[in-house]
Amino acid sequence: MSAKDHNLMKVIVIASIIIVLSIILAGTSVYIIAEKEVVNKLKSKDLVRIAESVASKVDGRLQRAKESSLMLAKDPELINWLADGEKDEKLRGHVIEKLNNLATGFDYSNGFIASKATGNYWIENGQASKVLSEGNATDQWFYKTLASKQQVTLNLDYNEVRQDTFVFVNVLVGKTDAPVGVAGIGLSLKELATNFADYKYGAKSNLWLIDNSGKIYLSDDISKVGTMVSSLVPEQLVQQMLGQFNQTDSNGQQPVVLDYMDSEGQKMDLISFPLKSTDWKLLFQMRRSDSVSFLDTIKINTGIASLLCILAMIFMFYFVTRNLANPYNRALELNRKLEQAVQERTKQISEQKQKLTDSIDYAKRIQDSILPSREEIEGVLQDHFVLWEPRDVVGGDFYWMKQTNDGYLLAIGDCTGHGVPGALMTMISISILNRIAETAETMDPASILQSMNRLIKETLHREHGDLMSDDGLDIGLCFIRGDQLTFAGAKTSLYMKNDQELTVIKGDRKSIGSVRTNNQFNFANAELTVSTGASFYMTTDGYLDQNGGVKNVSFGKQKLIEMIEQFHGKPLGEQEALFRSRLVDYMGDEPQRDDITLLGFKIS
Repeated sequence: MSAKDHNLMKVIVIASIIIVLSIILAGTSVYIIAEKEVVNKLKSKDLVRIAESVASKVDGRLQRAKESSLMLAKDPELINWLADGEKDEKLRGHVIEKLNNLATGFDYSNGFIASKATGNYWIENGQASKVLSEGNATDQWFYKTLASKQQVTLNLDYNEVRQDTFVFVNVLVGKTDAPVGVAGIGLSLKELATNFADYKYGAKSNLWLIDNSGKIYLSDDISKVGTMVSSLVPEQLVQQMLGQFNQTDSNGQQPVVLDYMDSEGQKMDLISFPLKSTDWKLLFQMRRSDSVSFLDTIKINTGIASLLCILAMIFMFYFVTRNLANPYNRALELNRKLEQAVQERTKQISEQKQKLTDSIDYAKRIQDSILPSREEIEGVLQDHFVLWEPRDVVGGDFYWMKQTNDGYLLAIGDCTGHGVPGALMTMISISILNRIAETAETMDPASILQSMNRLIKETLHREHGDLMSDDGLDIGLCFIRGDQLTFAGAKTSLYMKNDQELTVIKGDRKSIGSVRTNNQFNFANAELTVSTGASFYMTTDGYLDQNGGVKNVSFGKQKLIEMIEQFHGKPLGEQEALFRSRLVDYMGDEPQRDDITLLGFKIS
């Protein structure tokens, strides 16, 4: 071997050793960092996300039960009937019908009304099933609720015979300081307990719902229901978690993530997640080894990949050093060709992007032209605002107005999809709306929605469509004549706020044009007499579903109601800026998820 070859081999050996050591060091460092980050992500995000997902299901059911019970308890007919000692048979029929509709129309177990004056306990079948007595221990819930002065209270009850957990929502009827009775509903959480199994991660994970004493009321393992969580988790951790029930900050109760060693010497992770709708907590427990087991595979694959990389790099290093002539010039030539190819491709992409942008801009001009102008709306509604924010340049939301001989129609809609597909659906929907409004004999919102449902299906040939690709339209439609307003909605609500109260008029739970909505489905009208100074609001779900805030959850209907209560006294022109800025502040750095439309108006 010549001196030149000998020196070259030394360079190759030294370079190979440096490469081997670098790859080993890099692989080890990457694995250690990855393991640390995986555990941090598990404790700070994954556990929180799982618990938050389950908690939102429980909270959603409880919140809907609260809203339903409050609607029943605030009913003037119920208040008058109980205040009169349940003597009016006509009122009794109306009240029992509403109770029966509430109990059977949703997935509730039962509904009830308890009278303070007579002690009668009415149930949804119209019978007074018993008379409550202060001397009866099983009736103490009623007297405690009356004495609590709290408008809404929740009670958990585990029924061993049914092997089911029930939540009872108790709402004071009448004034909270002088109630005339208690009304509410009971709902079963058995379905949620079944769903708990879907969130199990590995063989050793568990989900429990506990109260502030540590008693388990809900679990995927029925044998755990009714036991104390301290029998399953170290007492010290239980006390630390339960201590959080009485410790809140400006953001309310916060999730608590802990870890400990179980009796088998395995590391366990545990999160205590508070529910928004009550003071109960959701516990999620999982074994650390189950959640990070993929790291063992990564370790093996990293070792194999490192070895193959070392061998390949050594071979290539030797090959390049020994056989390629003038590698620097070759690299320059290759770089020149690559730059030329990149420039040509960049030019093509730029031209395609410009064509696409021009097409979308033209689509926006078309969509803007079919929406009513500000002058058209102001000709009918002097005090109003429209907050219309497509997620993309064009979108699937729209607002619409049509004057008739004796009044005018006003609507907002949310078509399936956004961007160009959504915009095409808005054009179809507005065209059909105009067609119906021009030919209809009477301006009846419910009949108009039924006609829209049929015509959209015919237009899109969706009489027998695929449920997996079922598109539709959510819409709220008002017909206003003088001081009378008629409203019908398809998965859209109307909010009415006057000086006394805020009323939510819910639309039907069916979408227009959906395969699930039968052509003969009859939408319901709500007739309202408009009081002086009353404000009305309609919104698509893009405003309510926008995520953000500290916990990165949806904005929600409750925050919208709070803003209406807060801002309704201001001119609607100022309210637009307030509603917009409040949503922008809530979004923070989160992107807009959907098209957003919010319409507010007063009737002169």
